[in-house]
Amino acid sequence: MATIGTHYIKSALGGAKARGLNPKALLRMARIPERPLRDPKARIHVDLVARLYYGIAKALNDEFMGFTERPVKLGTFALMAEWVSTAETLEGLLQRGIRFYNQITDELQMSLDYEGEHVYLTTVFKRPELDFEHFYIEYWHVIWHRFASWYIGKPIKLVGAYINYTPIDAEEFRLLFRCPTHLKSKVNRLVFHRSYLSQPLVKSRRELQVFLRRAPIDMLTIPGEDTSLTARINQLLQPKDGQVLSLPNADALARMVGVSEQTLRRKLTAEGISYQQIKDNLRNDMATELLANRSLPIAEVARLLDFSEPRAFTRAFRQWQGKTPTEFRAERAARGALDLPDHLFR
Repeated sequence: MATIGTHYIKSALGGAKARGLNPKALLRMARIPERPLRDPKARIHVDLVARLYYGIAKALNDEFMGFTERPVKLGTFALMAEWVSTAETLEGLLQRGIRFYNQITDELQMSLDYEGEHVYLTTVFKRPELDFEHFYIEYWHVIWHRFASWYIGKPIKLVGAYINYTPIDAEEFRLLFRCPTHLKSKVNRLVFHRSYLSQPLVKSRRELQVFLRRAPIDMLTIPGEDTSLTARINQLLQPKDGQVLSLPNADALARMVGVSEQTLRRKLTAEGISYQQIKDNLRNDMATELLANRSLPIAEVARLLDFSEPRAFTRAFRQWQGKTPTEFRAERAARGALDLPDHLFR
């Protein structure tokens, strides 16, 4: 699903608002305009939604985004992912992940139950009333479904989703899980076929690091299902290692994808994103990767990102990250001196 409905944007802000944060500031930081949010049928691209979710978690230093009584620090999921990476099968991954969260927090309890050919992934929150629009329980199960699917390299087809409430946006809920929904359940759980549990984990440790650096973007789409125009453009623009990023103007890009410039703008607008946002997101992601190589001069990073001069790159990077490239590197160096994984502090 390349776009997400406005309900999952507005409801995501609920925990932050309850903690006194300014929702308009969070939206601006994620580059999500307020006007489309007034239209219940509008859709926003997952790249921007992921920025909002991460921005909320970072502002609160809480991966539970303010929807539980006590927070879970930023970096907890990455720590769990590294710990479960030594498992050989999906069953091992899920069992270790569940044990991890059940050990570190009392805010939720997870379980993996078996009944015949089916497996039930269940989550019970200590204070579900804090998740007043049921945003986080749905997001939490999305995270686990996408993470598990990513690790075995194939989508896990769900047999059903059991919930103890009525979804505010039933159609969007259906798009999230693509399976029959069963209301009036005692608990909230996802059900899938037991055969998936024996699937081997096919992702390398390096691929996991990339996945975690991009989080939560890749956890908002089912692997292999992002066929959006935005995804196609990202694939077209992504340079090979060592090559300079080439960013054609809108007219040239339209010719590359075989549509008129007007159609290009219209389709991107329908996905809740603009060509400028795509370019900024791509440059930002590449910049953090390139700056990790401390032997690469900042001027060379600017050149590889197709900036006319280093000062232009510095201004843009400060707008994206809230710090200069030099400050970004200094923070990474300080973390490295403590021998701490960088992605735990994103």
